Amino acid sequence: MLVGFVFICSILISQCHPTSTTDLNEKYFDESFLSSTSLVQRFLNGVDNFKHFIGEKLIHRDYPENVEQFRFKNVVIFGDSYSDDGNAYRVSKHKWPLVPPYYRGRFCNGPIWTDQLKVPGVLNYAYGGATTDNNFVQGSTAINTVKVPGVRQQIEMYFNQSNSNKIDFARTLYIIWAGSNDFLFQPTLTPTKIIASLLNGVQDLLKLGAKNFLIFNQIPAQYVPNLQGFAPANVLSELTNASNVALVTGIKEIQQKNSQTLLNIFDITSIISKAVQSKSDYFKNTTANCWNPVNLTTVLNFCGNPEKFVFLDTLHLTSRMHGLIADAIRQFLLTSFEVNSSGYYIH
Repeated sequence: MLVGFVFICSILISQCHPTSTTDLNEKYFDESFLSSTSLVQRFLNGVDNFKHFIGEKLIHRDYPENVEQFRFKNVVIFGDSYSDDGNAYRVSKHKWPLVPPYYRGRFCNGPIWTDQLKVPGVLNYAYGGATTDNNFVQGSTAINTVKVPGVRQQIEMYFNQSNSNKIDFARTLYIIWAGSNDFLFQPTLTPTKIIASLLNGVQDLLKLGAKNFLIFNQIPAQYVPNLQGFAPANVLSELTNASNVALVTGIKEIQQKNSQTLLNIFDITSIISKAVQSKSDYFKNTTANCWNPVNLTTVLNFCGNPEKFVFLDTLHLTSRMHGLIADAIRQFLLTSFEVNSSGYYIH
């Protein structure tokens, strides 16, 4: 199941990625834009006053490139297809997403943000089609034909495959980006209930000893192509806002009870909103989708250059958009992830 709507690895490397990539056609991904020049800076060159994400400061790659200055030894990722680097592809026996045109089992035309993050020790447990908790809403991929672990089940997998006595929690960051598939599978669920389920995963990690969190808020549903006919844009915007308010409220409550823990919210809502609203040479099309997967064997192609689009298909982002996300996260982690007087941040 492809991920979407308002909400917005195993320890062994061989389990983190597709088992075979020899048959992959990479012509669908233009690597030329992945240069030493910052993706975000190049975007800024074509957009006046592009502000967002981190303290209302213009993003640019002035952070240290030396990974020794990165405070975390491991980054563990839980989530859905926005973060999946091949787990759903593997569990579906290489049926979904369709490769080619999708890139190496990702729900993207090229590397996703987890690939482009360029920090050490990344462990990726995200699965396309995952919900926050299979006991709340069962998640699945390959157009509802293959069940996948939800975030809480991914967390269980991680700890079953790890020696908790050897985890350096002070130097391990846990990232969660999930929630959208809960609504896709059960549209009657309220934002409050879905966010509560998401925060149960945070509580699971806290009980196991986790100290550092980066939780994504939700993608702006009003801009997702697949949802354009679902409801008026203002209604979708209100649902996104309700989700984000519920997340802030829940994180604040958890933070107050765990003063030695860093709980950060990453503002993916603003990142995507600014990209859509700020048309430039960087993105020629910020509203339509480039591809449309119609079944397990067919993906319709509507454009010649996906990297000029924000949305690759009706729900997912292009590799270039993922690059902006990766740059923003990396700068945040290298420059802003520290304790303040309250221990609580929102960026």
